[in-house]
Amino acid sequence: MDLEKSNRDNFRAMMNSLSMPSKIQKIKPLYNSNLLAIASVLLYNETSFFYDGTEDISIIEAITNTRKNTAQNADYIFSDTLDVGLIEKAKKGDFINPDFSATLIFTCREFSKTGVILSGAGIDGKKEMFLPCSKDFIKALREKNSEYPLGVEVFFINSSSEVIALSRTTNIELI
Repeated sequence: MDLEKSNRDNFRAMMNSLSMPSKIQKIKPLYNSNLLAIASVLLYNETSFFYDGTEDISIIEAITNTRKNTAQNADYIFSDTLDVGLIEKAKKGDFINPDFSATLIFTCREFSKTGVILSGAGIDGKKEMFLPCSKDFIKALREKNSEYPLGVEVFFINSSSEVIALSRTTNIELI
């Protein structure tokens, strides 16, 4: 396996999904893990992460030399459950440094739970689609991202290695 090529391809898929929030992108798993594939792209020795789940990510810690942190202070938050509390805990930057915010990565089975209408940067008009999270999750995310440029980015990765991302500029309406 060519880890560098895999990371480049996965990085491009993630950035495409973030810049076009209504488009589903495909990633390549790392050691049969979508979570490890994303962690390998994002983490390095100057970043921190929080993980709430059961998957063994010790290989990523060894490869990236990153450090664990609390959900309140982590640069990247990974979770196997779509926990509203993690959105509330995630740092959203400040007006001097809005880039000191967290990126949240959630794994899920599929993208078919809550109907939404997305609009904003990277979306031509409005796009109706399904997201894998609850209405309370959407409400918490909208609240977290209500003071642009403050906010968080969220990635959803399903069991088919597909990614959907929501940037802090994405407007989300519940259907």
